[in-house]
Parts: sequence; C-alpha cells; structure tokens
Amino acid sequence: MPASALARNSLLTLIANISLAFSNWFILVVIAKNFDGTQLGQFVLALSITSPLFLFASFKVRTLVIVDKYWRFKLEEYANARLLANTSVTVLLALIAISTLKFHISLILIVVVYKWFDTWSEFCHSYMRRVDAYRTACVSLTARSLLTIASVVLVTFTSSNFEYMLICWCAIAGIFAAFDTLKIYQLSNSCETKPLSASLIFSAESVKRSLQLYKEYFTVAVALMISALFVHLPNFLLTYQLGVVQAGQFATISYFLVAGGILINSLSQAATPQLVNLHKSQNQTAFVSLVVKLCGMGVAIGLAGVIVAYFWGEYFLTLFYNSDIGKHADVLIWVMAAAAIRYIYIFIGTSYASLQLFQIQTKIYAVGLVVMFFCCLLLIESNGLVGAAQAMFAATVCELVLFALLTKNQYRRVFEVSVSST
Repeated sequence: MPASALARNSLLTLIANISLAFSNWFILVVIAKNFDGTQLGQFVLALSITSPLFLFASFKVRTLVIVDKYWRFKLEEYANARLLANTSVTVLLALIAISTLKFHISLILIVVVYKWFDTWSEFCHSYMRRVDAYRTACVSLTARSLLTIASVVLVTFTSSNFEYMLICWCAIAGIFAAFDTLKIYQLSNSCETKPLSASLIFSAESVKRSLQLYKEYFTVAVALMISALFVHLPNFLLTYQLGVVQAGQFATISYFLVAGGILINSLSQAATPQLVNLHKSQNQTAFVSLVVKLCGMGVAIGLAGVIVAYFWGEYFLTLFYNSDIGKHADVLIWVMAAAAIRYIYIFIGTSYASLQLFQIQTKIYAVGLVVMFFCCLLLIESNGLVGAAQAMFAATVCELVLFALLTKNQYRRVFEVSVSST
C-alpha cells in the first residue's frame, strides 16, 4: 500500500472513530451535567457488564475479515458468526438482567440492544475497509455520531427523561446498522463472486463453519474480553468497594484513555493490511520498521496526554463534567500515564494480530489483568479513585515489559517459518 493511501485511509478511519468516540463521550457529559451521580454510575455499570461480553463474542471478526486474505472463512460465515454470537450474548444478558438486576432492567436492556447494533455495524465497516471503501465507513460513522449528538441534546432539553435519551441513542444505532447492512450487500455484489445474502448467511454450512471459527479463535475472544476488562474492571471493583457513584466518576475520567486510544486504534486499523502484506512478502525489515514508527507515534500521543492532564486536568474535568469530578485531576494524571505506556505496545499487539500470534498476546494481557485486579484490591481501599488509576498504571508497565521481552523472538520465529515453508 503506498504511503499516500495509508495516510488517506488512516485519516478516514481516524475521522470515523473520533466521531463515534466523541458521541459516546458526549453521552457521559450530558449525563454528568444533567442527571445525578447514581444514574451516571448505573449507566457506566451497564456498559461495564455488556462491553466485555460483546467483545468476547466478537472473536475479533473485524480484524479477521481484513487479515484473511484468501477467505479461509467466507464473508457469509463471518457474518453468521457475528450474528449468532450477538444474539447469544443478548439472550444471556437479558436473562441476567431479569433475574438479578431487577431495579435497572430497562437500562441494561437498552445498552444491550445498542451494543448489538453497534457491533454489527462494526463488522460491516470491517468489510468496507477490506475492499478499500474507507470513505463509506467514514460517512456512516460520522453521520451516525452527528445525529446521535443532535438527538440526545433535543431529548435532554425537551423531556429531561434519562431513559428516553438512551432509547433515542439506541434507535439511531439501529437505523445505521440497517444502512450498513445495505452497503455491504452492495459492495459484496461488486467485489465477491456471490453477494452477501440471508440464504448464504443462515445456511447450515455457514452455521457449521461459524462454530469452527469459534473453536479456532477462542483465545482471540478471551484476549478481547481481557482487553475490555482493562477499562471496565476498575469500575466493578470501585462499585464493590466505594459505591456506584464513585465508579461513575472514575469511568468519566478514564474515558480519556479510551479517547486517546481512538487515534491509536485508527492508525492500527489502517496499518493492519500493510503489515499483513509485508508478512506475506516476507519483508521482515520493513515490517519491523513500520511497527517501530507506529510505536513512536504512540509515545508522542501518550506524552501529549500526560502533559495536558498535568497542567490543565482539573480545568477540563470541571468544564466537561462538573466540579465534583474536577476535584479528581490527580486521577486523570495517573490514567494518562497508564495510557502513555499502553499506547507504546498496542501497536506491537497489532503486529501480533497481523501475524496471527493470538495466543501469546492473550497470555500477556491476562497477566496484566491479574496484576491490575490485585493492585485494585490493595490500592482502592487506601487511595480511592487514585488507587484504581495506579492499578491501571502497574498493569500497563507489566504488559510493556512482557512485550519487550518476547517480541524479538516471536518476529524471528514467524518469519523464519515463512521462509522455510517456501
């Protein structure tokens, strides 16, 4: 892929991801400014319950669709896997909500349905990127985000009803999921020998192959859930140790880690096809060089975040949320320090995905999660929200050390195998 094409695709992916992240963050801002801390905490808890499970069910289909150059699994099989997993998780979460979360059942169900629509659209956008329809994916996500923001503002100021606002948020995601479905049908009609259709997706062969995909990429699913728990696990432990209001406050602050990660993930998504091609051509030197450049970008982005948090953290937290959250500027500094470490090695994880080294990546993230769990237990009790952020920092340092120790040998082994197989 030429440098100009990589830059263009990176920009389009960045615009799309920033617009979606901004709309999701805007929801938090609206809740923090217009509703009470308990509602904010309940919303965060609902996201913390649903997000890891939906990521577990995704089996990283969004990446596999791109890196599967020779269609080991067909497009309709990936679609079946995504739909089947989405539906299974939805049913599971609905049963959990009905049986154990009676007081917040409507909130949980709204978030579950939203995640269903959102993850299906994510699958559609992955196929768009595979066939170089980056502009289409960008337009869809940007339009959805803008309409979400406008609708949330309208509902909030006309009714001030918390659930109505969330229903509107969910409904717009559903509308664009339908739009994205239509677009990938049109794209597959021109790019594939057989266009995507319901008969292909729900055929017995697609179901059988979907189950095989689940079996083959189970460790990928575990890695994704672990990655999601990196953000959401502190919310659970804060709810347990300090209460739901504190969990909501921490989530609004830690979202800045996610926001910075949008830029990182955009570069990662745009670079993945090029990494796959470099591996395919056995160009280890260029492969490593690209990874190093990407890690350098991660360092720069991470340092910028730490500097902003140190000098203007309290100002921005008060401006965007409220004065209660603004008092926790020290939490933001620790969160951004953890983010700066994470942004360094997240591109190494991207290179592992392009080489399909999923198991080793899963083990590294699992170790980091265990470290964060025990650090949270120890530090939250003594340091409160700061302790949760410090636990995040300890986990990222651990993961960075493991990546640094293992990556050189992993690259050498993979490329040596590629050479010997030819």
